[in-house]
Amino acid sequence: MKKLLCIVTLCLACVVQADAQNLKDILSGVAKAVVGDKVTTEASLIGTWTYVAPDCQFKGDDVLTNIGGGAAGTEVEKKIAPIYEKVGLNTVQYTFNEDKTCSYTIKGKTTQGTYEFDAEAKTVTVKAGKLGLKTTAHIVTLGSNMSFLYDADKLLSVVKTITGVASKLNSSASTINKLAEQFDGMMIGFELKKQ
Repeated sequence: MKKLLCIVTLCLACVVQADAQNLKDILSGVAKAVVGDKVTTEASLIGTWTYVAPDCQFKGDDVLTNIGGGAAGTEVEKKIAPIYEKVGLNTVQYTFNEDKTCSYTIKGKTTQGTYEFDAEAKTVTVKAGKLGLKTTAHIVTLGSNMSFLYDADKLLSVVKTITGVASKLNSSASTINKLAEQFDGMMIGFELKKQ
């Protein structure tokens, strides 16, 4: 508890210097960094999850990485939202079952598959479709919300795999690539809400 209190105090001190950020963004990043790893388990993954919004976080053991990335993350989320809408990713819904089967639905089309959860890395690898295409996402669950995140430099490939609409992404590829080059340790994905 003392550690969390120190971190929150540190965040409040940073508010003065972080005009572009609001307190909610800062505390959300701290909560994910401090609490997320402890509550993200395979059991927390089970259920049906529906897209809420784009999500951007920064990797690193240093909580200040997440605090400093708040404003940048918000800008990235704004830039990525139209791309998600263009390819239909803003309609995605995932279902994870206890028997390691899963499915995802985009624009009414459902793809069946299986998944593996890595408890140490806090990742889920989904193998789906007739070709058994694999994607691996870093996940953080907090209550009824889950962040599904990919390394920024792999986002274009992942979006093509999940949506199956590579042609619609060609014009957005440069935007995604520029975002990926801007920051080290940036992860982009989406936030989901449990149904």
